[in-house]
Amino acid sequence: MRTSFRGLFAIRRLSQVVGLHMCTWTRRGERVEKEGFTSVKRLALAGLSMMAVLGPQAGQSTTQAIEPAGVVTEIHLREGQVEVKRANLPGWRPAGPLLMVEAGDTVRTTRDASVIILFTGNRGTVKVDGTNSPFVVPAMGPLADQSKLSRGRVLLEESVKTFLKVSTDSGQTTLGTRGHARPTVILTPHNGPVLPDPVVFEWLGSRTSRYTIRVIGPTGLVLERKDLVGTDFKYPPEAVPLVPGVRYLVQVTTEGQPPQVVWFEVVDPVRADTIRQDLAELAALDEPALSPNTLVAVQAAYLANQGLLADSRLTLIRAVNNQPDEAILHALLGYIYERLGLPEQAAESFHRAQFVERHSIQP
Repeated sequence: MRTSFRGLFAIRRLSQVVGLHMCTWTRRGERVEKEGFTSVKRLALAGLSMMAVLGPQAGQSTTQAIEPAGVVTEIHLREGQVEVKRANLPGWRPAGPLLMVEAGDTVRTTRDASVIILFTGNRGTVKVDGTNSPFVVPAMGPLADQSKLSRGRVLLEESVKTFLKVSTDSGQTTLGTRGHARPTVILTPHNGPVLPDPVVFEWLGSRTSRYTIRVIGPTGLVLERKDLVGTDFKYPPEAVPLVPGVRYLVQVTTEGQPPQVVWFEVVDPVRADTIRQDLAELAALDEPALSPNTLVAVQAAYLANQGLLADSRLTLIRAVNNQPDEAILHALLGYIYERLGLPEQAAESFHRAQFVERHSIQP
């Protein structure tokens, strides 16, 4: 059973107006209020009922008044806590990853906990810990002249907007039971453009099964490999070159399951070089609080903004393999899976983000 939730940004704000509490459970089993992408999902059913009673205009007018000042990108609890107090609401609530903050909100940490906030308006980042807690989120000042900003700064601001979208719009979840045998699902590429050199194919399946992969172009079969063991394959350099802008089909088959087919196009070399230069610009930003994990998230958001969802996914997968306890990476991965049209994988990533947020103690 699949449930799609829309208008979550207005729902969260409406819930604050009427006093609806957002609850979760701490590692110690205590019921507490919490804000972040996880709470937004929990509010969906109640919020939809509220909107049905109050009418759609209530959500629209509230949303227009919101001016995000930044977004939480990383939380490291260790033995402490990270909490936020809204400027217009009483009480403190534990913060979650991808939490949107507004001017006047106060963020505080206890013991050795820390949090990184990425600001809007090209104001950089701040790390809040015991040295500067409590921290009041500053108001937006005059916007910087875009013509005087470095390319990396412009791209960073675009990524912040993507984070805010994830914080408020991600809302698909899949409910139900899953059997032991998982069907083959092509994850990368998946009906979209990809960067060349090399093109990477990944699918969901059994690592002990044998697969056949075929790449089919407008004139017929381009490549076929049989008896592949594993769930990934790189397009070999000695194979027929893939032509940029041409739509190809990739088919993956295994015994006992129907063939899976998706399409992809290779980005032209000039655009591919520009994208790689932009990624390098982001990596070279002189921003002390832009940690490696936040940088990966920023680069993944940039790739998603370019329509390169498959490459964004690969970037996040590599980072998750190295840092499995970073909730923002799982949350962004869920967002990418949503945009790829893979709701079950999106739900798994969001669930993992929630689990990491609740149970992981960062080193």
